[in-house]
Amino acid sequence: MPRTHRLHRAVVVLLILGSSAGRADHFVITATEDSKDLAQKKAAEKGGWVLDTNLYAALTPKKFSVVRGPFARPGDAQQELKFLQSDKRYPGAYVKDAGEIRISALFGGKSTPAIAAALLGELHVTLTEQPGGGNPCEPQDPYVDVQLSFMSLERNADGTGQAVLRKIDLGSLTVIKRTGEIEHMRVCWE
Repeated sequence: MPRTHRLHRAVVVLLILGSSAGRADHFVITATEDSKDLAQKKAAEKGGWVLDTNLYAALTPKKFSVVRGPFARPGDAQQELKFLQSDKRYPGAYVKDAGEIRISALFGGKSTPAIAAALLGELHVTLTEQPGGGNPCEPQDPYVDVQLSFMSLERNADGTGQAVLRKIDLGSLTVIKRTGEIEHMRVCWE
């Protein structure tokens, strides 16, 4: 297996684990819902991303939280909370140490490590370091841009096929280098 494929798979594993081995993950929680669909709607409209609370030991199970983070240091999470509260769009937002990650809950507790391995084997991750601050629609601090894609097959009329790399459009998914926060911006309004 080529080195780049192993590196990309390792990066996906680290992203899924939140690169939290040996450290705490602090999140700013702006909403918590019983329904994943409702949480995703709120995240799309107000920012953040959806975290299945089953993935962390210190979160209430069977919920879906709209979060900012994870932050390795509670001070960084508190700073983000203060910024969000200055806008008055996030009443009730708070910082929470999520505890240890429970990777076994990744697919609702019904998956096996083989399913996770198969999915990770199909994803191609491209990480591009960026200086930040180039425009209002990107993080102002240095960051890593994350692009996901997968190999698909485009069928020809003669019955043959051709492999095609297809991008997964997640909007902007970035990792802030200074804090480790994962930011997800679907559309830039500026």
